[in-house]
Amino acid sequence: MPNFLTLLNLSCGVLSAIFMISSNAQITTTTVTIVMVLMIISLVADFLDGMVARLMNIGSPIGKELDSLADCISFGVVPGLMLFSIFNHLSTDFIYENENLKISALSLFAFLVPAFSALRLAKFNLDEDQSTYFKGLATPSNTLFIFSLFSIYYNKGQIINPEIDTYLLIAVSIVFSILLIIDLPLFALKFKGLSWAENYYKYIFLIITIGLVAWLQVAAIPLIILLYIIISIIFRKEITK
Repeated sequence: MPNFLTLLNLSCGVLSAIFMISSNAQITTTTVTIVMVLMIISLVADFLDGMVARLMNIGSPIGKELDSLADCISFGVVPGLMLFSIFNHLSTDFIYENENLKISALSLFAFLVPAFSALRLAKFNLDEDQSTYFKGLATPSNTLFIFSLFSIYYNKGQIINPEIDTYLLIAVSIVFSILLIIDLPLFALKFKGLSWAENYYKYIFLIITIGLVAWLQVAAIPLIILLYIIISIIFRKEITK
């Protein structure tokens, strides 16, 4: 059962990649919706596979490695393709172009995301200190951030404005790739108990998150991820206790 969920995660990631590659420069709101649904299924499957393995007491080294391989596709390659698509849409000069594929020089920044995601997942597999908190930004969180920009861009035609968007995406590609591998403690939403004293910074995060989602919907995601990082920095000592 856990491996089935992991393979479901992987399959949805592959399907997302196929939809974006086949659409090439013609990403539509329908494509964005399909990718969003597949991403949600991947996220849910990724959350459940480990939980089911623990509940059934059937965790295995193969399951752990398979999980990372699936995550590398769904939360590494897919967000990289999202950035690749936007960079190409913003570009007018291409280093390679035919009727099926365009590659701009700017779009090469997008390849940082799958590369650093793979490095982060490899580090995670070897690090035994990340049972109660993460070191660096988890790949699903990074994917949510990038998807929100992808969704905003293709639904509104821009993120901020065309002149700023290119520089914003270059910064996102570099900064968030670094965040994937940096040894910055970031809290995990795991609760040993429900008391306010033990979890107050998590409750603060959840309350603000609910308010932001109700107010801004998908546009809230970048703010939520930034809030998550800021709260983790402020409460660093509590996180690493």
